[in-house]
Amino acid sequence: MFDISLSEGLGTKDSQVLPSVLALHPSTVISYDLPEETRVTINIYDIMGQAVRNIKRSETQIAGYHQVYWNATNDEGKLVSAGVYLYVIQAGGFMHTKKMVLMH
Repeated sequence: MFDISLSEGLGTKDSQVLPSVLALHPSTVISYDLPEETRVTINIYDIMGQAVRNIKRSETQIAGYHQVYWNATNDEGKLVSAGVYLYVIQAGGFMHTKKMVLMH
């Protein structure tokens, strides 16, 4: 068994620091657009509705295009199991839920 790593900054021919093993780091990018400055909260829930991860904790963000990354861990930093998850974004008076599938 071996790990496979895909990440930014894998190194260049001039770099002296290289990974010692191959490792895969699961992550999901959640992109959203804000037409005006507002408070944003993003939470992830399992299919049973249990809170898994709070990604954004009601912080004010400027208008524009934004992205957050979820590394498939819960709030304790433990890797979650494969399955269907829901993410909920609340921005001002707007609230929207979307479904995503996590596969390991």
